[in-house]
Amino acid sequence: MSLRGDECQGRGAQQSLSSSSASRSLYPMRQRRLQWTWKLAALALVAACLSGCDGGQDPVAVLAAAVVTGPAPFDAAFNLSYTVHPLDRPMTFELDFGDASPRQSGSEFDVTVHHTYPIAGTYEAVLSVTDDRGVMATDTVEITVDDSGPPIGILVGQRAPDFTAHTTNDSTVTLSTLRGSVVLLDFWGAWCPPCRASLPHLDSLLRTYGSRGLVGVIVSTDLQEQDAVDFLTAEELTRFTSVWEPGGKSGNPIAQLYGVSTNDVGIPRTYVIDRQGVIRYVGHPTDLTRDMIEAVL
Repeated sequence: MSLRGDECQGRGAQQSLSSSSASRSLYPMRQRRLQWTWKLAALALVAACLSGCDGGQDPVAVLAAAVVTGPAPFDAAFNLSYTVHPLDRPMTFELDFGDASPRQSGSEFDVTVHHTYPIAGTYEAVLSVTDDRGVMATDTVEITVDDSGPPIGILVGQRAPDFTAHTTNDSTVTLSTLRGSVVLLDFWGAWCPPCRASLPHLDSLLRTYGSRGLVGVIVSTDLQEQDAVDFLTAEELTRFTSVWEPGGKSGNPIAQLYGVSTNDVGIPRTYVIDRQGVIRYVGHPTDLTRDMIEAVL
């Protein structure tokens, strides 16, 4: 496998890992997982345009959710922002989560509504939109909550392998304790120029979305812990939880766990893990866009 020009291979002898071929960048797959959301948005806008051209006056309801299945408790994020009215008339909404819990209502549509499904089952969430004349439109999304959840693995759609690791501020962090947050898990090294160049991008995402539940865990592949500490301090990159374990790129146990320790997998390498602990993106950090983060928040 050839590395990108903005990736580092690593130092010293590399160890083989049986899952290395499966751990290649899955950015195209991640794009496909989001395509249905963009298609819904496009259809809504086209429908609104056609309705307006033909003299239509009805609202168009669009209920979008990037992640619709996962283990219990499952946090669903319903995006209402694609709902439109061809004549820009005032509208209100009512969102029925399909589990007999209280419905949510409002008049602001540029929002994402979170709801937790505590037990396994299949639920139909229904968005009802009504304009100021009483004309209504609806849209639905099916939510599937499975107690067992997806299998553990390092591919998009699988549950991220858990770990407990040493942090560079003399503490520890366990990945599973971050459930309920969206996690940027990045493998990097102060010795790697592309890694150093990409960290400000991840830092900007944390600065923008940290208040909405985005956290960052960066795993150093440096041979010396102090090298990572010195770089992060000099660049004032303080929003991350910084992890270091001995072994460098080839011997770091977390890098081995995530298939990053082999010779044919370059760094930096970022995993986006949703609120249920499921991997939603694997790839180069600079390919990670704000729209992709918005979709899983």
